[in-house]
Amino acid sequence: MRRTLAAGLIVGLPAVVLLARWQSPVPSVPPLLSLLPRGTAVTSQARVELDGRPPVELAATVLIPVYPGATTDRAHGVVAGYDRWRRRWRVLLLTSIAGSHRPLEAGPVLGTREVVLFSAYGLDGNVQYRVFGLRWGRLTQVYAGRAAGKVEVVRGLIVERGPVSPRALRWTRGAFQPVPPPPAIPPPVFWRYWTDRNAVVHAQTTMVSLVPGQRLIPTRTFGGPTVILIPDPNLDTLSGTYRARRPGTYTLRIPDLFGRDQANLQLTITVVDENS
Repeated sequence: MRRTLAAGLIVGLPAVVLLARWQSPVPSVPPLLSLLPRGTAVTSQARVELDGRPPVELAATVLIPVYPGATTDRAHGVVAGYDRWRRRWRVLLLTSIAGSHRPLEAGPVLGTREVVLFSAYGLDGNVQYRVFGLRWGRLTQVYAGRAAGKVEVVRGLIVERGPVSPRALRWTRGAFQPVPPPPAIPPPVFWRYWTDRNAVVHAQTTMVSLVPGQRLIPTRTFGGPTVILIPDPNLDTLSGTYRARRPGTYTLRIPDLFGRDQANLQLTITVVDENS
């Protein structure tokens, strides 16, 4: 009897320890630059759900110096996530991007699971792109293609917006199949703000409405001191512009430089899917 209990403890204890380790609380999302070499610059960034559930992963396009202290850099696509076995955040994917790179695209293409799309203009003027997602629990390239125009992820589709014969690709039965493209995303919305002689921030409005995938471009007009824009962490950051891929309410804050609470400015961004 005692031997049976001891054997059960020996077999069951490691499983309990592993389960506790797997279910341990996930630390908050760290700054992406803390996971990358010194001197790295982020050009676009988004939170994604590659496995369709929390915690999120971070995807970005970055410029990394070719060696420490170098003045030249190379474009890379990055995906970082939480490693439950090692209990730390780490880089899951670091891939070079040849050509003039574009902001990343992301969306739920593999069912409820999202993918990340990295693209760049080649020497021939065409866009070359690669799509990364989880297959069998591993982050891998699931597709690569070329297009004569920009490439987007819209409504679960990879959309090639070429000037002639635009097309879309849908994930069906383990492969991408061509389908008619959805309507184009509306043009960006410009949001103008400025500061007066007392360094108080003003804006044309404190509320804007967008559709999923539509960009918001903050535009500073007139003079005054430079201020800092703090976007909602769930907004995609794309070289000074912002994008929400899901319906919801988001914020863009401009804190007062001198700590005056009444001088803080907040923009409320409502994202509504008109076709849902």
